[in-house]
Amino acid sequence: MSSQPAIVYTSRICDSDTMTNKLIYQIRQNQLSPTELNKLQARCNRELNELRQELNDLLNDLRAIADRSKTEPSAADRVAAAGSTSNNQTAPRKTAA
Repeated sequence: MSSQPAIVYTSRICDSDTMTNKLIYQIRQNQLSPTELNKLQARCNRELNELRQELNDLLNDLRAIADRSKTEPSAADRVAAAGSTSNNQTAPRKTAA
């Protein structure tokens, strides 16, 4: 049996306001070396690419849902259609007096 958890959580810089604010402060105060800045830039690029991919996946899911809703009648449409086929009588029209 594996000792690794089934779900692995990765923390992103953008997920923590504290981390974001700390990094902003360190950058403004010139507390990071060029090497640290390069590592931070590489990490930010990786995280940005991950977020873009997640957004693309979510958009594709939404598009698939929208396509299905266009081709499948909604529950309200099915109920209305069932009601109109079972009762072909129409209500009398109200006329202005």
